[in-house]
Amino acid sequence: MRTYLQAKSLRGMAIVLVLAVEACTTQLAPLYDQALVEGLTSVNAKTMELMASAVGGTTKETFANRENQYNHVIGCLDALALQAAARPAPTNSLATTSSTSGESQITTSSTALKEISKTVSRMREVDKKQGVTGVEVQAFKGQVLTYMDQALTYESALER
Repeated sequence: MRTYLQAKSLRGMAIVLVLAVEACTTQLAPLYDQALVEGLTSVNAKTMELMASAVGGTTKETFANRENQYNHVIGCLDALALQAAARPAPTNSLATTSSTSGESQITTSSTALKEISKTVSRMREVDKKQGVTGVEVQAFKGQVLTYMDQALTYESALER
């Protein structure tokens, strides 16, 4: 009888322990946002189309033909960066680090999107001023691909 009571008591304590552990989950990253991933996928395609249209090089005289495309891509990137940064972030010491100003670290995808926007903006300015060579387009594209890969990988990994 005593063994039976000890086993039942241990089983009860094990159930309580499992429930306590399940209740103590720590969120280390923001929640998955399907709309953000869809926006990233869309702006990725638009950015690659812009790069492809300039891969053979451009002249400043033909810049007006691409200006709206540049502006659209940059606007989409900036909107997505804001969307990624505005999402609620976890509030635990493992997920955030504080800077000297006390601000939380910005999510990886937000930072990557801001860098892509800066890169495309720089390309737009060079294109407007003098046109871009094929080599310059490849350099801009390489930087965009690095940051876009980071953003897409980070956001896709949040889908659990």
